[in-house]
Amino acid sequence: KSRSRSRSPYADGRRQHRRHHHRRSASPRPTLPYNAQRLSKRQYDEYKPLFQSYLDIQKHLNLDELDDREARGRWKSFVSHWNRGDLARSWYDPSMLKTAKDTVASYQQSEEPHTRRRSSSVYESAHVRTAVDGTFSESDDEFGPAAPKDVSARRTGPTMPKLDDLALRDELRREDETRAGSNYRDDIRFARKQERKVNADRLEELVPRADPGSRERQLEKKRETTTALNDFRNAKDGGDVDVPEADLMGTDDLDVYKRSKNEMERKKNEREIRREEIMRARAAEREEKLAEIRQKEAATMEYLKALAKDRFG
Repeated sequence: KSRSRSRSPYADGRRQHRRHHHRRSASPRPTLPYNAQRLSKRQYDEYKPLFQSYLDIQKHLNLDELDDREARGRWKSFVSHWNRGDLARSWYDPSMLKTAKDTVASYQQSEEPHTRRRSSSVYESAHVRTAVDGTFSESDDEFGPAAPKDVSARRTGPTMPKLDDLALRDELRREDETRAGSNYRDDIRFARKQERKVNADRLEELVPRADPGSRERQLEKKRETTTALNDFRNAKDGGDVDVPEADLMGTDDLDVYKRSKNEMERKKNEREIRREEIMRARAAEREEKLAEIRQKEAATMEYLKALAKDRFG
């Protein structure tokens, strides 16, 4: 006998309660400024100029210098901030997107091809930054540091050598010393060879050779061959060794001490000079970095002051 399970009178009530609770927990979508539409990840090409300006102004990044993975992650974060309404109000202004597109188009037409890729975001941010009127907030998406006013400014005149320059100088100096030593040895070999040739010519003038084909001439050839072999063997063993007279006759201990002391002082002075050059190079690099930081801070303060003046009068 089959039995059917009776429906509980409370089942429908529980299902209705769960549906009501689910509808109540869902948060409504925020209304974006200027009635802007929500973005999707597929709108990258359309909003790329605006996204490029956002990275340069808010994050101080160049989109062209990012790899594909980091660029996709930055775009995903930008879309999330946009859809939640976390960005500054001016980013949602339709004129902002139009200004960014016009700036990129005009810059691509006027700039040369080999410099277009590197500086597009810099020139773009210089035109777009004037249209950004964000409100003050603790989030860095509200406002960001301004770009330097003079991008193309460069220092002229002599500068302090850096560590790389010092290393290159030392390497070139070692190469010159090695080349000079090699040239000195080649000069000595050539001079000795010329001296032997001159001596052979003189000997031939003093002692004339015998008639060709005679026994005396054959003996002379044999002696010349023996002499050449002996010279070759002596040269292979090391040749003449120039021994200083001080090593043969001996020197005073006081002179040896003075020479060794002078050599130590010379090496010490060279180390001191090298250490001072490295310290100056490091100090110059440190001052250059500090100058860049001060310039960025000054530009940021100027931008914030202008923003506060526009906001609060």
